[in-house]
Amino acid sequence: MTTSSPPARPAPLGAVLGITFLGSVSGGAFWAGLFFVTAGAYHFSPARNLVLATILSAISTVAARASGRIAARWSPRRVLRAAIIVWALVAVLPGLAPGVEPVLWFAAVVGSAASAVLWPIVESYVSAGRHGARMRTAIGWFNVVWTPAAAVPLFVMPALASVGLAWSLGLAGVVNLLALAVSRTLPPSPGQHHPEDARAAMGPEYPWLARTSTWLLPASYVISTALLPILPFRLAAVGAGPRASIVAAVWMAARFVTFFVMWRTGFWHGRWGTLLLGVAGLLGGMTAVLLAPSLPGVMVGLVLFGVGMGLTYYAALYYSLSVGHAAVDAGGTFEALIGLGSCVGPLLGLGGHALFGGEGAAEATTVGLVFAVFAVAAPGLVRPYAEARRRRGPGERKGRVGADRQDAGRSERSA
Repeated sequence: MTTSSPPARPAPLGAVLGITFLGSVSGGAFWAGLFFVTAGAYHFSPARNLVLATILSAISTVAARASGRIAARWSPRRVLRAAIIVWALVAVLPGLAPGVEPVLWFAAVVGSAASAVLWPIVESYVSAGRHGARMRTAIGWFNVVWTPAAAVPLFVMPALASVGLAWSLGLAGVVNLLALAVSRTLPPSPGQHHPEDARAAMGPEYPWLARTSTWLLPASYVISTALLPILPFRLAAVGAGPRASIVAAVWMAARFVTFFVMWRTGFWHGRWGTLLLGVAGLLGGMTAVLLAPSLPGVMVGLVLFGVGMGLTYYAALYYSLSVGHAAVDAGGTFEALIGLGSCVGPLLGLGGHALFGGEGAAEATTVGLVFAVFAVAAPGLVRPYAEARRRRGPGERKGRVGADRQDAGRSERSA
């Protein structure tokens, strides 16, 4: 049933970040390592990887959207711990039954659902009871912790190849047991979030920035999930060799650097240019990764893509939790939007391979289809900006900057 009243103080950030790191190692195995496992150990084609990504994304969308309702019925900590346990149990199944494809599908489906329930709760623990600069700092810590952790499986996979690639997924089972131990230090519910303090910490254009982010976030994952399932094949085509999984981590490194810069600076929040740069990085990076004729060109594309993903994700998460008062439902909507974009992206990749099965033509078609999706989404991206400009008063801009400076003075480092 429903949990007791939230504690007056925010949840201890160290405990939340410990769960974030460990859960992200598991998440990296599922959402980055999985496609290398299916391509290398189960001989999936690019089309089958794209089908797998579509199904898992649809399941994640539904599970993330339901996370808030589940947490409201039972203790958020209890739901979080149950999700960790389920994920740990299914993660080891492919390693225990190597080569049995139905077992792989079962583990991927259930693991994806469990992780989708988990993350909105973690995001609420990160942000609830924190406002303005303190919330941005906490989200910064969250981002610089989960990004390197998600890349860990890509570096571990070459070492696990001798015992079976499926055990790179099984790594999640061991790591989740550690996360389960850390979760005991969390309070039953995230900290109490005061609506008056939340409103006082928001810039006047945050609601419109949040609306544009609501369109941009799923659009960014359209690109991500059109790209990542076929990235192993793309890297093989340009001669990346046996260390392709390590090369693939270049975009994660670029995303981490972007998160770090946004964490340590305050220039980006409340600025529309941040979202514009994110769009440029996403589209330019995807185009280079899919169409560049050489490995260096693909790596440049991965850097641009990582920067675009970092700008978009950090800004969207902050605006979503700030406007949504750090509720589990706000995190659930955020994660559901990611899932929605993750459903569309693989379908575009499948469309490219269905129309033109040969290499090069299929990738060029995928690029064209992604640009078409952004063209369709353009009104949703631009209309909030136009509305925000229309509502600006002659002194409103100065007031926003002054409020931001006052907010920053309360310390960007006190999380």
